[in-house]
Amino acid sequence: MKLSHETKLGIIITLAIAATIWGINFLKGRNILKPIYTYYAIYEDIGGLEINAKVFMSGYKVGQVDEIYFNADRSGKLTVVLGINKNFVIPQNSVAEVYSTDLLGTKAITIIKSDSDQDHMSGDTLASHYQADLQEKIEKQIIPVKDKAEKLIVTVDSVLQNLNFIFDEQAREALQESIHHIRESSDQLDQMLANDGKFTKMINHIESITSTIKNNNEQISTAISNITEISDSLASSELKSTVNRTNEVLGQTHEILLKINNGEGTLGELVNNDSLYHNLEILAGDLDRLMIDLKENPRKYINVSVFGRSEKKKKSQK
Repeated sequence: MKLSHETKLGIIITLAIAATIWGINFLKGRNILKPIYTYYAIYEDIGGLEINAKVFMSGYKVGQVDEIYFNADRSGKLTVVLGINKNFVIPQNSVAEVYSTDLLGTKAITIIKSDSDQDHMSGDTLASHYQADLQEKIEKQIIPVKDKAEKLIVTVDSVLQNLNFIFDEQAREALQESIHHIRESSDQLDQMLANDGKFTKMINHIESITSTIKNNNEQISTAISNITEISDSLASSELKSTVNRTNEVLGQTHEILLKINNGEGTLGELVNNDSLYHNLEILAGDLDRLMIDLKENPRKYINVSVFGRSEKKKKSQK
């Protein structure tokens, strides 16, 4: 059968239109010759996700975003239509997560598969999640810090103004002098630490002492136990009664000393009466002279006693 010129022209135009449609979809990343399943995901924020964005599963491209539109309930939420190749099934409870594929913020969707044995059917709505990109995370962390830094700068500026108002030139000079003294003290401390290693030696001696104590811990414990036993023995002895008796004796001695100081009794008279002391001194002098005279003139005292005895004998014989 011979085709007319018009028929040939129509067939060519139809093929051209089909090739154009196929080419456009191919450039968009969709092969219209392959069957697809349609799924839905609802988001409050898609972070710049666009139509024809890629859809991945386990890092492999399985489809693309076919359409994005606002929900009719005026909630502000967005419905994203996903075209997934029929060769790939999505288990139930899987999550369609919007994420950034690069540092420039290019958005895509990845299907996070669940462990369910049942699969979603075409037309089902998937659970959704939006993952903030690095820039958004940094902004969320930096903005509060920025606000705090601004408030801190304002506070520091106010404090500096108050300090300038409070501290006059003399006070500032005194403050600078104090800082200078602190620096000199720090330099002296550095010199002390670096002075022939004396500080290091002192630390070593302290370590040696602590090591010795540690090595003799058992002996020290034994000594402490012995001291404890001695203190217990003293506590159980009659030390308290002995101390009490000693206090009584000291009290009586104190009373005796008071009486002596007051001139009571012989000792009191002896201590406080000067005339008795002088009389005793005179008596001692007389005794001393008598002894000297007796030593120098013994006949003087012996003859008298002998002659007296002989006369008595004569008288008795008559």
